[in-house]
Amino acid sequence: MNEIPMETPLASTPAPPLSSSIPEVAFVLELGRAMQTFGVSVSTLETALGRVSQHLGLEGAVFATPTGFLASLRLEGHHSKTYLMRGNAAGGLSSLDQLAQAEALVDRVLDGELDVHAAREHLASICARPPRFGLWQRVGAHGCAGMGMAILFGGGWRELLLGAFMGLLVGMAVQLTLMKPHLARMAPLLAGLLSSLAGGLIGHFLPAVSHPILVVCGIIGLLPGLGLLVSMQELGTGNLVSGTARAAGTGLVFVLLGFGIGLGQRLGSVWLPVTPAVPVPLAALMVVPGVALVALAFLILFQGRPADYGWTLGASALGWGTAHLGSHLLGPEAGAGIAALVLGAACNHYARVFRRPGAVLLLPSLMLILPGSLGVRSLTLMMQKQTLEGLQAGFQSFSVTIALMLGLLIANAMVSRRTF
Repeated sequence: MNEIPMETPLASTPAPPLSSSIPEVAFVLELGRAMQTFGVSVSTLETALGRVSQHLGLEGAVFATPTGFLASLRLEGHHSKTYLMRGNAAGGLSSLDQLAQAEALVDRVLDGELDVHAAREHLASICARPPRFGLWQRVGAHGCAGMGMAILFGGGWRELLLGAFMGLLVGMAVQLTLMKPHLARMAPLLAGLLSSLAGGLIGHFLPAVSHPILVVCGIIGLLPGLGLLVSMQELGTGNLVSGTARAAGTGLVFVLLGFGIGLGQRLGSVWLPVTPAVPVPLAALMVVPGVALVALAFLILFQGRPADYGWTLGASALGWGTAHLGSHLLGPEAGAGIAALVLGAACNHYARVFRRPGAVLLLPSLMLILPGSLGVRSLTLMMQKQTLEGLQAGFQSFSVTIALMLGLLIANAMVSRRTF
C-alpha cells in the first residue's frame, strides 16, 4: 500500500527552505522535510529521496524515522556532508492533498519535466498553500463524524442528534487547543475529559440515551487507531526503529484519551450518576448515510481533495461492507483482516493506475474499521478496576490490529505498491 499519513487533522507548513550552496542537495533536503510534514511513511520517504538523489547525480544515503531523517549527500566535485533534519514528532500533522502534490512533483522530476530550480519553486508553492479546509469546516467535520458513527454504532435518532452535538463540542475545543503549540499535546486528554463529562451530563438528564455511544462520538476524530496500525505495519516490514517510535507515540495518545475519559467518568459518577440505556437502532438503510457522513468527515479532517470524495465514499463503503460481512460470518478479527486485504488491493490498484498516493483513499476508509475505540475502552475499564474486562478489550483490540496488518501485507503481495 502507499504511504499512510498519521491520523491528525491539519497540515502545517514546513520550516523555511534549508540553506545549501548546492541546489541539488538543498532540494532533496527541502523535499524530505516537506514530505515528512505531509505525513509519508519512512519507507516511502527513503525511496523517494533516494531516487531523486540518484536522478540529480548525488551520491549518498538517507535514513528516516518518524521524527526526522539523516541524509549523507555528495555531488561530484564537492565534499560529502551529513545532514540531520528534524521534522514533526510522531503523530504530527498531515495533508492528503499536499501529499499527493508532493508525490506528483517527485514523478515530474524523475520524468525529467522539471529541473532542480523549477522543482524548488514548485515545492515552495506547495508548502506555502494554506490548508484547504479552515477551522469551522474542521469543527463541522467532527460533528459529521459523530453523527455518522452514532448510526454505525447502532444508535437511534437521539444518539444521532446528540452524537453530532458531541462531535461539534469536542471538535471545537480540540481545534482551538491545536492552535496553541504548548497545549497541542494535551488535546487528547481534553477531548476525553470533555467527551466523558458532556456525555455523562446528557445521560443523567436523558436516561434513554446511550452514554457510551455519545462518548465515542465525541472522541472519534482523535482515536489513534491508524497510528497503531502504521506502527504494526512498519514493525512487520522490518522498520523496527520507526515502528517502535510510532507505537510509543500512539500509546501516549491512548493513555491521554483513556485517562481523560476515566477522570470524567469518576467525576460524573459522584455528581451525575448515569443509568445504562439500550438504544433502539435506526433502520438498516441508515447505514448508507452513516458511511457517507464519516467518509466526508475524515476527508475534511485529513485535508483531502473534494474531487476525491466519490472515490473515498466507494472505498469506505467497500471497507465497511466487507468488514461487517466478514465479522458476521467469521468473527471480528477475520472480518477486519479481510476488509484490510480488499481495501489494500483496491487502493494499490488505484495508485498504480492514477499515479496518486493510495493513502488518499486508504486513510479515510480505514478509519471506519480501526480498533481505536476498543483500545480506549480497555484503558477506561482498567482505570475503573475492571481488570479482566479491560484485558479482554485490550487483547481484542490488539488482535484486530494484527489482522489488519496481515491483511495489508497480503494485499501488497497480491497487488504491488506504486513506486517512484
